[in-house]
Amino acid sequence: MRLCPCCKEELVLKRIPAHYGRYLEVDQCPQCGGIWFDKFELIAANPYGVDNLITPKTSENTCSSLGCPVDGTPLEILKDSIIPKDVTIYYCNECNGMWLSAESLKKYKDFQKDRLAKKKEESELPKEVEEKIDQLLASQERASSENFGEVEDKMAEVVSYALILLRILSFLRK
Repeated sequence: MRLCPCCKEELVLKRIPAHYGRYLEVDQCPQCGGIWFDKFELIAANPYGVDNLITPKTSENTCSSLGCPVDGTPLEILKDSIIPKDVTIYYCNECNGMWLSAESLKKYKDFQKDRLAKKKEESELPKEVEEKIDQLLASQERASSENFGEVEDKMAEVVSYALILLRILSFLRK
């Protein structure tokens, strides 16, 4: 039985989506709404799947002398440059678990969603390059359909592979 580090209520298991179609079981306090993540669970939690942990009654609580629900070790505030300043994450030095209020979890996962969207935008090819690739692929299809011969078909196939390779290399470069 795990108790809430903040209000000492018994934590309830909640199932949330992780990446790659998996699920996690995290512990949530029914009183204050805070969530306990065991080692690596916070990272593994899908940022689009934590909304069901945020309920209208949860609020940002200020708790004093938090203790780990697993081993009782005093929790410390995690300080990292990648964590937004308005997000408070407590962690245990012994078991590496993490405690967040529901509001901090929402802010942290919203931050992750924004970072994912920016990465996606950065990884996309410029529009004119995409158009040129589409034109080349279309011309390759036309050449194949008009039966220009084996040499032209092989050349078109090589060009297609080269274009695919260029897309992959440009993605990896970023």
